[in-house]
Amino acid sequence: MIRVFIIAPAIAIRAGLKTLLLDDQRFQIIGEAANPDDGEGWQVEADVVIWSPALPLDQDTLLSELARMQIGLTSALLLIHDDPKVIEQLIRLKVHAWGLLPQDTSQAELIAAVEAVNEGLVVTHPAWLQQLPAIRDSGNGQNRDMVEALTGREMEILQLLALGLTNKQIAVRLGISAHTVKFHVSSIFGKMSTTNRTETVKLGLKTGLISL
Repeated sequence: MIRVFIIAPAIAIRAGLKTLLLDDQRFQIIGEAANPDDGEGWQVEADVVIWSPALPLDQDTLLSELARMQIGLTSALLLIHDDPKVIEQLIRLKVHAWGLLPQDTSQAELIAAVEAVNEGLVVTHPAWLQQLPAIRDSGNGQNRDMVEALTGREMEILQLLALGLTNKQIAVRLGISAHTVKFHVSSIFGKMSTTNRTETVKLGLKTGLISL
């Protein structure tokens, strides 16, 4: 069971998030608070902390709040916020994992995101990552070269590799032949200097090429 702590200034938002999650018996809401300073023990007791801060919230204030929250490495943070630029702050956090979802996220997206960050994965919309050159620059030169070298089709296949799909399943999903998928996978291995799927997916997650 995933233990979730919810932080949001509005009671209605907290109630809405609880309602969306309590439909699934895999989640346990261990508490809630209006702001990060309220409540006790959630930093270590929660598996996932969901924070929906009051808006508007400038990046300096957000960074300050995140620093004060001091979420432990055993916890993951799922931020509900509409500005993808906050990813620049999130990638600097020393947390178990993090995610960023818009305020109009669906129940299915919320549940999937909570599960993913609990497993140590980075979660956000792929389009948001692509908007942020700073994320690409946060890695070394090799990582930047990878982003530039992978084609659009290879990025699609890399994302599907992260979901654990076989070559045949990827071929069906994309409407191409399994032979073509195998060719693309080999090309991805070469560009990322990896030798197998597990290593490739781990590197993709580490460098932000993959989002779940």
